Amino acid sequence: MTARGPRSLTALLAALALGATLAAVVPAVAQRGVPAIRVLYPEPRGAERIVPILLGNVRYISTSDLARVFRATKYWRPEIQKLSLRMGEHTVRFTVGAPVVLVDEEAINLVQPVRIVQGVVYAPEAIVDHFFTYGMASDATWDETTRVIRFRASVHSVRQAQLWVRGRVTEVSAALAKSLPARILYATPTEIRVLFEGGTLDTARVVSGGVVSMGEIQEVPGGVEVRLALAEGAKGYAISVNANRLKVSVTEDDGLVDGGLFSALEPVRLGTGGGEVRTVVIDPGHGGSDLGAALPGGFAEKDVALEIARSLRSALQSRLNVRVLLTRDSDGDVSPSRRAEIANEQRADLFISIHLDGEGAVKGGGFRVFAQSPVALAGISAAPVLLSGEGGDAELLPSRSAQSPVAGSSLAFAQSVADGLQRTFPQSPVLVRTGRMSVLEPALCPAIILESAPASRAGPEAMSMRGYTIYDYTQTVAHAIEDFVRRSKA
Repeated sequence: MTARGPRSLTALLAALALGATLAAVVPAVAQRGVPAIRVLYPEPRGAERIVPILLGNVRYISTSDLARVFRATKYWRPEIQKLSLRMGEHTVRFTVGAPVVLVDEEAINLVQPVRIVQGVVYAPEAIVDHFFTYGMASDATWDETTRVIRFRASVHSVRQAQLWVRGRVTEVSAALAKSLPARILYATPTEIRVLFEGGTLDTARVVSGGVVSMGEIQEVPGGVEVRLALAEGAKGYAISVNANRLKVSVTEDDGLVDGGLFSALEPVRLGTGGGEVRTVVIDPGHGGSDLGAALPGGFAEKDVALEIARSLRSALQSRLNVRVLLTRDSDGDVSPSRRAEIANEQRADLFISIHLDGEGAVKGGGFRVFAQSPVALAGISAAPVLLSGEGGDAELLPSRSAQSPVAGSSLAFAQSVADGLQRTFPQSPVLVRTGRMSVLEPALCPAIILESAPASRAGPEAMSMRGYTIYDYTQTVAHAIEDFVRRSKA
């Protein structure tokens, strides 16, 4: 594709026509190569698997599997081809042939239509993510990158989290059923992020007060995460864990830092030597024989990813005095391992892989920013990630990687980009996710996967009320990267 000025990404990925080109009743297809979703329950109940099917290169999941796993009741109305799943106080309504489902009366566009296969209603796999986005499975967590649904035990190790302000110290504390190892992912003057490995959380919380402008305590793959966005003037932090309680404390008192009672908050360090960022490598996902996702309007992910990468290169070159290189600048094949090798050979200081979501996993359009998991996820075997296309552009790996020493910096990088997107597109969902991905694993520098999911129509369901162009998108990302680099030098 050749760009001729700002192009609307919503227009580039044209609107879906409900049922216009896809039949409602289709035959089953072979399952070879379709990765299963693992479902893990507390002991003594054994694990099970949900095996999706492929319809037109899109993964579909049986509503019978959904009803079994989430203990839902099915109601089928054949005269109008509608099926309802009732899960406690929640109801999901599917209409065969339509991509829009109703979750508690709110319309969700799954991009691809609901289908019938051999008498069973199937929905695009993206519905699983929406179950968790809308809080319909409060007793379980969903790790999209490892493709694991994990049901939690009724007794949680982290309970009753709350925030206290004690003079010039702001403290987030919680009761513990057992001691948990604490991993500081990053601790900067603007934000601190701590993972308590292996923990489970009774209730996710949002807190604020004192030097904490906004805090989140939530369960994530690998444990319980405390993320605190800090007000101006924060100076130091302290972490304490014993058998009964955990504490994450932040202070604006220099004396407590100078006295050694608190550790100093310091920027994420980028680059080598003097900390200067000299080279950024952008990776347009897929390419050549690997088309990537089939996008609405008949576009291939590989072509749109390349156009976005070129636009982002121009935006970064105008903002930063650095080299900006692409792993491919044409429609060629590049293996997943080779992409990170190029970044390492060029001594990249930042690495960004560009993708698009063709399965509607981001609610109503939006963005997801992926970083390598900061912890090794036990029991996870190698399998393709949701992002992979035909050539497997990103797949799960069970081993520790070259990313491990910079995993915290990568997560800080991902959060900075996500925050920038959220400021520019306040009506769009922006999600930060972690996992183990082969396209990032070999990279020696902070690295992220940036995935956009344009909505299928304008208005409130689009990226923003005014829509947006590739130019808007890449300028926003470039500004967020510029701000991240600037703060690393502070």
